[in-house]
Amino acid sequence: MDPRPFAPLEAERIVLRRFRPEDAPVFSRYRSDPDVSRFQLRSFDCDEARYFAANQAVQQPGRPGSWFQLAVECKSTGALIGDCGLRFPEDQTEQVEIGITIAPEHHGRGFGAEAVNLALEWVFEDLGKHRAWASTDPMNMKAIGLLERLGFRKEAHHLKSLRLHGEWADDVIYAMLAEEWARRRQTAQ
Repeated sequence: MDPRPFAPLEAERIVLRRFRPEDAPVFSRYRSDPDVSRFQLRSFDCDEARYFAANQAVQQPGRPGSWFQLAVECKSTGALIGDCGLRFPEDQTEQVEIGITIAPEHHGRGFGAEAVNLALEWVFEDLGKHRAWASTDPMNMKAIGLLERLGFRKEAHHLKSLRLHGEWADDVIYAMLAEEWARRRQTAQ
């Protein structure tokens, strides 16, 4: 698929938008929090966060082999509260990987579910993808609970398949098909 322009996506309480340079300090802070970074491939210091925000500000969605990272903004405050990543695999162009990170002070309020639902709506309805999947550490019970609540199915548990912070870690895969998304949407109406 050819890269497409991106317009912000809005839900009831959040906006998924491009990163801005001023997001870098907040992004660095929550991505460097030990409770967050232990489940991430990497953390970001301030300089890395500035580079990341600048790069993502011009990144085009849908480019095979790329991640498209969206800022999760709270509508009522305009504050950055997390990020939602979409990876467009080079060899599986009808599929997308999704990831979500919400700053710890915003946990437990449903922002992650709202962001993932909004991203899935865009992925399935606007981009026409066939399948979305998420990869998580089996110890990340908050992420697993979120994925299961949203209707993702557990497809695999890979033993020591991912190098994380210098050690081998397990990787659990959850997925959802476009047809499952459509059924879920119809049931919710």
